[in-house]
Amino acid sequence: MDKFSNNVEITALPVWVIDDDDVRFSIRFALATHNLTVDTFASTRAFLANVDLDQPGCLLLNMDMHACESPDILSQLKDTNSPIKVIGLSGNASVRSAVAAMERGVAGFFEKPVDPEELVQKVKKSLAASALDYSKYRIRSVLRTFSRREAQIFELLCQGLTSAEIADKLFLSQRTIEVHRSHIGKRLGNVSPITILYRLLKSSPEDSLLAGKPNKKE
Repeated sequence: MDKFSNNVEITALPVWVIDDDDVRFSIRFALATHNLTVDTFASTRAFLANVDLDQPGCLLLNMDMHACESPDILSQLKDTNSPIKVIGLSGNASVRSAVAAMERGVAGFFEKPVDPEELVQKVKKSLAASALDYSKYRIRSVLRTFSRREAQIFELLCQGLTSAEIADKLFLSQRTIEVHRSHIGKRLGNVSPITILYRLLKSSPEDSLLAGKPNKKE
């Protein structure tokens, strides 16, 4: 799999469950029947001690338990810009608690007992969203290493211009463009510029390649 691939099998991404014993094991069984990879934890502390928050995945979190526990996973996921999506579970759900959870970044909210089919569908959607966020994060991380000239050339490549056309537009030699293209290609791996651009178009406006770009040496 190339470093920016979005063709990840959703079922290969991890799902974690933090809940009481009987609930987390029943949920694990229900998700496993759909070939989802599930791991369970008895507490938020155990989860944080064993899971890398930088990876994509979906966390099913007992909101009633979380309200009484420390540390606060939702805050840590937000503070670290984690791609992990959270689905809240509650045995004492109310409209107010559901809204509060959504405002804190929870991707979905279910009142127990949970309908297994509905949960599976929501988990799969959350995994897909997490994988996309992770892919865009990796892309942006590499693009931010580009010099201003590389960013200019990359944008023109995304527009479909040839090396000769880019050379004319930027008043550079074609050889210089080819050297920059080689450096860009090595950083992007096997993904074409147009694919990168398409993914960035799904991101927020601040993802523009040249937005706030420091004047790095060419």
